[in-house]
Amino acid sequence: MIHARMAARSEAEDDLGNVRRRAHRDARRCVDHLTQAMAMKFTFLGTGCPVASPMRAGPAHLVTGSRARLLIDCGAGVSQRLVAAGERGADIDALIVTHYHSDHVVDFYQLLVSSWHQGRARPFVVHAPANVISHMRHILEAYADERELRIAHERRPSSLGLEVEFHELAEGRAIRLGDLEAEPFSVDHRPVKPAFGLVLRQGKTRVVFSGDTRPVPALVEAARGAELLVCEVFVDREMMPTQGVRSAETIAAVRSYHLTPRQIAKIARDAGVMALALTHFVPPNADRSALVAEIRKGFRGPVIVGEDLMSIDPALRTLSFANLHLAY
Repeated sequence: MIHARMAARSEAEDDLGNVRRRAHRDARRCVDHLTQAMAMKFTFLGTGCPVASPMRAGPAHLVTGSRARLLIDCGAGVSQRLVAAGERGADIDALIVTHYHSDHVVDFYQLLVSSWHQGRARPFVVHAPANVISHMRHILEAYADERELRIAHERRPSSLGLEVEFHELAEGRAIRLGDLEAEPFSVDHRPVKPAFGLVLRQGKTRVVFSGDTRPVPALVEAARGAELLVCEVFVDREMMPTQGVRSAETIAAVRSYHLTPRQIAKIARDAGVMALALTHFVPPNADRSALVAEIRKGFRGPVIVGEDLMSIDPALRTLSFANLHLAY
């Protein structure tokens, strides 16, 4: 009888242990699914430059977390690219403009009006250098009568979406949006100044965005050990003097405040990043295969040629573009 009771107790304890193990496994799966749903996603909206391209819109990138959407720069076509990515300007929590160059700010007013047409009913929050803010205020002033006509005639539920809240971007002054954090750091794009790169964080995941810059130690330090480094690229071997378009002096001047493939490879290698992605292509039709081959001479990690509407999950190390889905 005693042996029977002990056997029954042992069997019950085994059953309880199995239940606990299943519960733990199911809870772990739930946490994993939740983590995936909350993971930071970096989307290339526009990977181009001032040169018009049907394949590459003007500079713009979207960073999303579970509770926040951050837009970096607002180049030509940003409103259309947001829609194509399944997003809306109406849902953007903040816009960061990295520096005062037209290709990074040119579609601001269109973005503002487009977002209002999508039902935005809260002011657009903009973080930008003082000279960019001054420019944006002039644009708003120039279109003030146009907004008044729209508000009076269209009679939409709210006009708050056409208001703008400005904050000056400053090195080390972190911007927190839900589970996302963006910390600006100074880069060197002289004669354009100030200019900023960004450290983007969600939990332990870190993405570093170079902004427009020549090589600077600050970029290496910011990117050290990051899951992903997103770098602008000036493909110097493809930039030849062209009568009436650019001289050798022009090419040297533009190259002097951007990053060449060799320089990018050294930065990625020195920083020990887990993966490298390229954007802001000069020229926009650069040979992709040759570009990757050149960078691979100096950096042996994953090299991703960014394309408009490509998305990367840096924590899961996955990439999505059109019908392509891969892990790297």
